[in-house]
Amino acid sequence: MTVDQLLARTRQLLMDVPYVIVATIDGAEVSTRQVQPLDVTDDLTVLVGTSPRSRKAAAIATNPRATIAIEDFAAFAYASIACAADIVDDLDQRRSCWTEDIAPFFPDGPEGDDFVLMRLVPHRIELMDFTAGIIPDPYGLVPAAIERNGTAWAMAAHPRRP
Repeated sequence: MTVDQLLARTRQLLMDVPYVIVATIDGAEVSTRQVQPLDVTDDLTVLVGTSPRSRKAAAIATNPRATIAIEDFAAFAYASIACAADIVDDLDQRRSCWTEDIAPFFPDGPEGDDFVLMRLVPHRIELMDFTAGIIPDPYGLVPAAIERNGTAWAMAAHPRRP
């Protein structure tokens, strides 16, 4: 598999799976929650709606890292995406990401003061997909891995213990 193929499959997972898990570091604990990606940009940046008063926003303010976990049960596939994370309060961007699906959580809409975006910018992707043949040797024990250096992605080793 090439880097471009791995990026394309990751994008496909992000577009096809309606909800993903995001993990942040909250003090000494890892905190996870299910979220709905509102936008996925060309560089695979994921935007998720949240409240500026949420635990997610507080965790990112103190530790700007997050991991996205995606699973496609039918394909026996998953991706783990390590990201830099920050909070975006730009009104135009909030409006462009808005969907009525999230209105019950944010009744004042995209202009409300309780709606911001969590921006997740990937720097490492680990991917395994048995249906697409993304099952590096040893057979299915480690995922394919790519890392971003600046704007370029490259194959990366998976840190497997001896």
